[in-house]
Amino acid sequence: MSPRAPTLSKSAQALRESIFSRLQGRLAKHGADGVPLHLGDTYLSPPMVAREALEASAADWRYGAPAGEAPLLGALAQKLRAQNGLDWAAAANLQITVGATAALAAAARAVLDPGDEIICPTPHWPLIRGIVTNAGGVVVEAPLSQQLYADARADAAAILEPYVGPRTAALYVTTPNNPDGKQLGRAQLESLAELARRHDLWVLADEVYEDLAWKEPHLSIASLPGMAERTLTVFSLSKTYAIAGHRLGYVAGAAAPMHALRKIANHTVYNVPSLLQRAALALVGSPSSRAWLDETRALYLAARDEASRLLPAPHFVPDGATYLFADLSRWAGSGDLWPLVERLLDAGVSIAPGEQFGRDFSRHARLCFTAVPPERLRVGLARLAAVLSAA
Repeated sequence: MSPRAPTLSKSAQALRESIFSRLQGRLAKHGADGVPLHLGDTYLSPPMVAREALEASAADWRYGAPAGEAPLLGALAQKLRAQNGLDWAAAANLQITVGATAALAAAARAVLDPGDEIICPTPHWPLIRGIVTNAGGVVVEAPLSQQLYADARADAAAILEPYVGPRTAALYVTTPNNPDGKQLGRAQLESLAELARRHDLWVLADEVYEDLAWKEPHLSIASLPGMAERTLTVFSLSKTYAIAGHRLGYVAGAAAPMHALRKIANHTVYNVPSLLQRAALALVGSPSSRAWLDETRALYLAARDEASRLLPAPHFVPDGATYLFADLSRWAGSGDLWPLVERLLDAGVSIAPGEQFGRDFSRHARLCFTAVPPERLRVGLARLAAVLSAA
C-alpha cells in the first residue's frame, strides 16, 4: 500500500472556497459605511427572554446530553406536532445540532453512500454542495424554483423527473428557498412526495425559513402520507429568532434514520453547548418571543417590499425568506459577474454572486434585505442602482 501523505482527500480537494470572506474583506475598507447585503443575517437583536436565559446559564461548564437537553427536545417535539403536523414527533425523533448546517451534514452522511446522487434543485443554498461532497455523494443540479415562479401551474415532479437516474438516492427539498425565496405549496410538495415514493428516495427537507413564509402558511413535506419514514427535516432557531451566531439547529425524522444520525452527530461535535440550548428553550413556546416574531415578520415583509421596489434589476418578489435573487445579465456584459461585483464593492455595497447557487446562475446575485436596518438598506440599494446605471 502506497503512502498517502501529503496527498489530501478527494472530498477536501473538491470543496469550493467560500466567497464570503473575500467579499467581507473587500468591503471592510469602507468601515461602518459599507453595506453588506451578501450575507444572510439580520440587524435585529433576539428576544429579551433568550438573552436573560443565556446570562442565567453562563456558569455551566459541564458536558451536556449528546442528542440535546431533554427540556428543549420535549418543547421542540411539541412544536413539531402542533405547528408542523408531525404527530409522530417525540424527543427520540430529534437531534440538536450546531446550526442547520451541521444538521444537514449529519443527515447527508446518514443516507448517502460514496457515489450516491442527490438531486439539488437550483438555485440552491451554496453549502449543500460541499455538504454532499463531504459525505461522498454527488450533486445533480436540476432547475426548479425560477420555473415555478414563471409558471405557478408547473408540476415540480415533472420538472425533476428527467434528473432521476440509477444512482439517485435522495432529493433535497427546501422551502422557502434560499436564495430566491420560493415557497412550495401543497400541490407542489405532494408532487415531490409522490416522486420520492415512486423512486424510493430519501428526502432531505431544508425548512430553515419556515417562520419567514410570506405567501401562505408553511407546510412540512414529512407531514404528507408515506413521507415520515423517508424524510429528515432540518430546522433552525437562528433564522426565526435572530440568533445565527449561536448556531442552533435541529433535525427530525423517523426512529431508524435518526438512530444513525445521532451517532454521526455524537462523533462530530458531541453536544451543542448547554447554555445555548437553555436560551433556546426560553424562546420556544414563549408568548413574548412569539410576539417578537410577529413584529419581526412585519418589519421583514416591509423591507422585502421596499427592496423589491428599489431594485432596478429583474427578479421575482420572494414568497418567503429574506432575499432578492436578481438577474444581472444585462449589466454583466459578455463575461461573468465579478467585474460588476468589484465595482459595487468599490462603491461600498456587497452582493452574493450567483455562481455559488448553481451553474445556470452565474449572472444572478442574491441580496439580503434584512442584513442592515431599513435606512442602510436604502443607501445600499441606491449605490447599487447608481453602479448599474453607469454600467
